[in-house]
Amino acid sequence: MAADTDHAKDVIGRAERHQVRLQSALAVLTRRIVQLLGDAPLRDGQLYDLQWAVNARTTIAQLVQEEYLSEIDDIIREYALVADQAEAMLRNYTALAQLDSTVVAQLQQLSFRGLETLGDEFVEAVATQVYANTLTGLPFAQALEQIQQSVDADLGRYAQVALNDGLMDFDRTITTNMSLEAGATEFKYFGPDDSKTRDHCEKYVGKTMTIEEIREAWSDSWSGKREGSPFVVAGGFNCRHRFRPVF
Repeated sequence: MAADTDHAKDVIGRAERHQVRLQSALAVLTRRIVQLLGDAPLRDGQLYDLQWAVNARTTIAQLVQEEYLSEIDDIIREYALVADQAEAMLRNYTALAQLDSTVVAQLQQLSFRGLETLGDEFVEAVATQVYANTLTGLPFAQALEQIQQSVDADLGRYAQVALNDGLMDFDRTITTNMSLEAGATEFKYFGPDDSKTRDHCEKYVGKTMTIEEIREAWSDSWSGKREGSPFVVAGGFNCRHRFRPVF
């Protein structure tokens, strides 16, 4: 099997494992937030203590750090392994492929910051929700249900997409950077061609194009498209495709 295909399968598999790890971390986060609310003072089955609600924000932030951000940090540290594998893959096509460790570290930091921002926004949203529910004397059972839904809707959904695209974008960026440094002017678009494949990606899978042809083809619009360089975002959200240099 071609080295580029092996590498692509490894990255896709790693992204899927990351999703599983994130889901597990969020499940633990949900349980711990529920436990926190279980200790909230109640009056006639309703939240009422505003000082407790204010102090809860600090604890929620700590829980997000321990369960969500710590897992994200471990996951993003694996990106260095992906970069090494990308360099090894490109060495099958050009001996000039060379990895810049500084670029790798910077990209890892940017990826972490993006997911960290989601965590910060979640903390503020939940803390505000807890305070508002306490201020209005919302029944405890209803407040609990809202918080549980927030983990899935306000953090889980966005973090899952961001985590998946973060790894894919990282791999594509590293690969393109090394390819351009090695003098590549043509690239082959490759990846899965199955029921999940967008019509746009299906149109170009297996084709070799110049940089100018790629930019022209990616100037169109399609469902799920993301803004950015085609060499980074490929077909859009949750895309499994990438460009490999042709020498």
